[in-house]
Amino acid sequence: MVEGSGDLMRFGTNHAFQLPPGRTVAQVYAEEFERIKYAEELGYQSVWLPEQHFFDYCISPDALDLAGYVVGVTSRVRVGTAVVNLSLTHPLRFAERAAMLDLVSGGRVDICVGRGYQLPQNVAFGVAEDATKPMFAEALDIILNTWTDGPSGFDGEHYSFPPVRTFPPPQRPANEILIYGVGATTPIEETIRRGLPLGLSQPFGPVAKTAAAFEEYVAALHASPLRDDEVERLLDRAFVLVYAMVAPTVDEARDISKRPFEWHNARLAALRTPVPSPSEWREHYYDHPVAPTEIDDADWNAMTSDALLFTDPEGMADHMAVLRDAGVRNVVPWMGVGGVTQRHVLRSMRLFAEHVMPKFTD
Repeated sequence: MVEGSGDLMRFGTNHAFQLPPGRTVAQVYAEEFERIKYAEELGYQSVWLPEQHFFDYCISPDALDLAGYVVGVTSRVRVGTAVVNLSLTHPLRFAERAAMLDLVSGGRVDICVGRGYQLPQNVAFGVAEDATKPMFAEALDIILNTWTDGPSGFDGEHYSFPPVRTFPPPQRPANEILIYGVGATTPIEETIRRGLPLGLSQPFGPVAKTAAAFEEYVAALHASPLRDDEVERLLDRAFVLVYAMVAPTVDEARDISKRPFEWHNARLAALRTPVPSPSEWREHYYDHPVAPTEIDDADWNAMTSDALLFTDPEGMADHMAVLRDAGVRNVVPWMGVGGVTQRHVLRSMRLFAEHVMPKFTD
């Protein structure tokens, strides 16, 4: 039973563009675009687009390009990226492209940036793992300086260039365009120091742990030197991403998600483990990738009780209430993780919109 009070919430949908066995690239794109248009029709406030490289875990290599397309085929819903990896793109190029997207979208985009977590991508692009943190910091310095100071040069460890001015200029302040993506390793305080909203993605943890992390963020904001109106603006744009699936019953939500999640879990694990030698790449990642491991019933029941939000409408509303009471105003459910069938994903989106959202948006 949903109880308590708090600020009204907004809800988005996450679109991962995953390519599990049995799907084609064209099918994945067609299904995700159908979901995006359906999200707008159902009244979701935002849709979120990914960027990854080289693997079937996600087959969207450019979130900004994809966002430009989605802006063109929608009319109201906000379009977000989750996330653009600043370690893998030149910050000046990003500053130009992001500002242009802000302009042509009429300010309808939210661009979440981060430094990535998939080790093989760094290797393939020639980025040392221990360099991603300082590269991200320099890139963010460059973007913020370029957008606010006019012609701006930089002389750092990873980037160096003479004073340049990027076009077009952004139509909004940086903290109204950018969101700082945070996973399990980035201190939340860093987002506050940068004056950027928080994008919190810790979907494997219990919802209570996510809520506690967000409460720490709220407390840190109020303890910071930021003015009350600045704190309010950051809280109004900060979001939390969660795994989700809604079905008429809890058992069905868990059953239809189990095999797809096992594939997702295996692919993700392979991309987060130490990278093999170059001679072993093809064998390890493509010819004979790690096979999904069946999750036993006891573990699955434990995982889906409070971390993987695969449940019925009432249970989902209870989970959302936990986040609301922690001060979360924007939640992005990732429905269909691992390749849940399209009809089940669309039904989940509808059940969430009809039976969960009204409890927090009216």
